[in-house]
Amino acid sequence: MMNRLLLAPSILALFTACDAGGTPVVFNNGNDGGVDATARDAQSDAMFPNLGRDAVPIRDTGPVIVQEDAACLRTTADAARRPMNLLLVLDRSGSMDTAVGGGTTGPTRWEAAVSAIRSLVMSLSDDTRVGITFFPAASNGDTANGYTTPAVPVGALSTTRARILSQLSTVRPNGNTPMTCAMQGSTSYYRSFAMDGSHNVVLITDGVPTEECTNTTAMCGALPNLLDLAAFMRWAACRDEVGKNAVRVAVALAQRETPPIRVFVAGTPDASETFLSDLAVTGGSARTADCRTTQSCHYSLRGASFESDLTRAFEEIRGRALSCEFAIDADPSTIDTTRVNVNFTGTGDATPRLVPRDVSHADGWDYSPGMRSVVLYGTVCDRVRTDPMAQVRIVFGCPTVTPG
Repeated sequence: MMNRLLLAPSILALFTACDAGGTPVVFNNGNDGGVDATARDAQSDAMFPNLGRDAVPIRDTGPVIVQEDAACLRTTADAARRPMNLLLVLDRSGSMDTAVGGGTTGPTRWEAAVSAIRSLVMSLSDDTRVGITFFPAASNGDTANGYTTPAVPVGALSTTRARILSQLSTVRPNGNTPMTCAMQGSTSYYRSFAMDGSHNVVLITDGVPTEECTNTTAMCGALPNLLDLAAFMRWAACRDEVGKNAVRVAVALAQRETPPIRVFVAGTPDASETFLSDLAVTGGSARTADCRTTQSCHYSLRGASFESDLTRAFEEIRGRALSCEFAIDADPSTIDTTRVNVNFTGTGDATPRLVPRDVSHADGWDYSPGMRSVVLYGTVCDRVRTDPMAQVRIVFGCPTVTPG
């Protein structure tokens, strides 16, 4: 069976070193009229005599392109896309035992979710990396520690598929919705994750987060007398908002990890469309640029279509979760890391576009830890994930361009 992930863009890394005896690489910049690298390096040496030529990056102040001059070419090698890692975080709270569509017969939300996940793991190739965790966890479910090791850790489906299917057959819905704990623990898990590739969480829920792993008492006070209905309703509203904010913070912190942990969100309206949509934006997985206006940045699981909605969500997520990390097939000790640039060409681009190095990870590229790969961020990452004609070239040998 052909896996859709095989439709990833073709990637070529072009390794070059500027040859003193060859034609210099030209920076086509509207501000300098095409000053060659030799002249620019001499200028840099004069301006920064104590730093040395290789330590001076060239700032991107216009439509800069690092030309891939054949005279500088030393060797070429494929730059393989790093793998995708998916951690399914499934709500198994008591409300998941409710029949889809709100009736009294037919499959429950839990049964529908289990069926959709079974279909997913059976359709993916053996080398796709997938794991699963449930909240509340079987032990320590009200602490983040209960989720630092998933029920089935992320790994190639050739080794995890049977375990995931077994867990889906034995776990049953019960308990609260400690969503904050689950997100905090899942972030800790990925922080110590030993394998390369993109880090993704798929959160599936039908409820509002409960107060585990939050400071509800400090923010809202003690539970009031239940006979005072008005006071209880105020306290409950405060509790719910504190819980939602705690999840937002956990997801925002996950986005600051290296590489960032993208959080895809699928849930029922019971959990609040506004909250789930906002959570997807915070998790870096908004479906469209303007989805906030319609509160549709997440995947909505509705009534009797719960299972089919979740199945369609998985179809889209597994394409969007593709890695934006590309391996450098070279020994980093032999590479001058101040002389690395990345060019990108997509559908409709007549010429390559320079991707500046951006250590803030807002919109550009940066090294992965260990400098054995480059990671794209922002709009160029989105293009690489969605454009079947996308091509990335890594150019070695010329001063690194950074945002102007």
